[in-house]
Amino acid sequence: MKGPTKTIFLAVFEGVEAKNILRTPILPTLLADPLVRIILFTKSEERAAYYREEFPDRRLRFEVVARPPVTGLDRLFGVLKFTLLRTATTDLKRRMARQEGGGLFRYAAGMLLNRLLARPFIRRLVRFLDFAIVRDHTYDEYFRRYRPALVFLPHLFDEPETHLLRAAKRFHVPSVGFVNSWDKATSRCILRLLPDKVVVFNNIVKRDMIKHNEMKPENIFVGGLPQYDLYLRHKPVKREEFFSRYGLDPRKHLVVYAPMGRAFSDADLIVLDILRRLISGGAIKNAELLVRFQPNDFVDEVELKKRPGLAFDCPGRRFSAKRGVDWDMDENDLRHLADTLYHSSLIVSYASSICVDALAYDKPCLNINFEPPRPGMMRRSPTNYYQTDHYKNVLETGAVLLADSEEELVVKANELLSPLARSAAGLLTAEVEAGRERLKREQWQFLDGRSGERIGRFLLDEIARRG
Repeated sequence: MKGPTKTIFLAVFEGVEAKNILRTPILPTLLADPLVRIILFTKSEERAAYYREEFPDRRLRFEVVARPPVTGLDRLFGVLKFTLLRTATTDLKRRMARQEGGGLFRYAAGMLLNRLLARPFIRRLVRFLDFAIVRDHTYDEYFRRYRPALVFLPHLFDEPETHLLRAAKRFHVPSVGFVNSWDKATSRCILRLLPDKVVVFNNIVKRDMIKHNEMKPENIFVGGLPQYDLYLRHKPVKREEFFSRYGLDPRKHLVVYAPMGRAFSDADLIVLDILRRLISGGAIKNAELLVRFQPNDFVDEVELKKRPGLAFDCPGRRFSAKRGVDWDMDENDLRHLADTLYHSSLIVSYASSICVDALAYDKPCLNINFEPPRPGMMRRSPTNYYQTDHYKNVLETGAVLLADSEEELVVKANELLSPLARSAAGLLTAEVEAGRERLKREQWQFLDGRSGERIGRFLLDEIARRG
C-alpha cells in the first residue's frame, strides 16, 4: 500500500520520554504503519548516537537541537508558569524555598501573587499573550524540511517542547501532548501553551489537567501506563539466577529498599544502615537486603565502599554529572526492574512510585514514616513528601502501610514477610486488600497490558482524522 509519508515529530530530550515511548509498544505500534516516519529531537549527539545504535530502523531519524537560551519575555512567561499553579505540593515547595533562604518577603509576595493569579481566566489570558508575544524560531527549519503530519510532545512542562509546540501552532500542525509522570500536573507548573490533545495515564491525571490547565475533557485521552505493559508480558528469570547476581540466598525473603535520592533525603544511608542491622541481626527474620538506587541520581561510591557486602543496584545510564533528567534506562534495565519486583518479598521506601510498580506482582510496600535524625531542611526531610498531592492519592487508598518508628518497622516487616503472621496480625484485612485493588485500578487504569498499543493507535487515528 502506497501513500504520502506520515511524518511524526517526537521529542526525546529526557530519559523518561525514551523509557515511556521508545521502549514501550508505542513505538512499534507507530512503525507498524509502513507510511510512518519519525523525526526524534534530542539534545546531544551523544544521546543521538546512543539511540541510533539501539533503534536502527531507517524510518527513525535523529535531529540534535541544543536547548535555546531563555531570555526576555520568554523568561518572564517561564517564571509565570510556576506562579499560576496552586496545589498542596507547590505550597509545600514554597515553604521549602523560604527555609532555604528565600526570605519572608519573597515567600509572602510569592504566595500573594499565587493566590491572586492562579485562576483559570488568568491562565487563559497568559497563554494567549505567551503565544502572541514570544518569538522563537528554533524549530522552523525542521517544519519546512519534513512537513510533519503530527507533533508528539511527551514533556510540555519544559521550554524546549513548549517552543516545539509554539512552532507546531504557527505551522498549523496537529499536536498531542503526553503527561509522562503521575505528579507533573500538580507538582511542577502549568502548561504555557496547550496542545490540541493530551494523553494521560489515568483519570486522576485527567482531572488534574482539567483543573489546573483548563484542558477540555474531550481533548484528553486516557491511555494507561505504557511502561507497565512490560510487567504483564515479561517472563522473569528463575529465583536462583536472580539471587546469584548478588550472592544472596534464594531461600530467604528479599527486602528491596528504594532510597529517595540525595536531592530529597538526608536519611537514605541512615535507613540503609538500619535495615542492614535489623536484617543481619535477625530482628527482621529470614531476609536478605537489596538496595535499588534511583536511575536519575548519583550514588556516593565512597559511602558504598564503607559497606562491604552490600547488595545494590545503580540502574540506568547518566549523560550528565548532575542529578535530574539527563539519564536513561535501556531494555535490560527495565527487565531487571521487573525481575527485582517479581522476586521481592517486601518493598521499603519513603514516598515512591515503586509502590505502584510493585502492584504488578502483588508485592506489599511499607513506607517509612520517621526520620533518624530529623534534618534541618524541609526539602531534605523525606516524610514531608507524604504531603504532596500525588502521594496523598496513594495513602488515601489504604494500600500502603506506614511504619512510624524503627520498632514498628520491625514488627510490620516481619508480619508482611510471613503469611501466617500477616494473617494473625490482620495486616491484610479486607480493607487493605480493597485499598490495593483501588490503588491499582486508579493508578494503572488498564490491566490489559495494551496501554502502549492503545496510545500508538490513538496517535495514528489523530493523523488519519486530520489528514
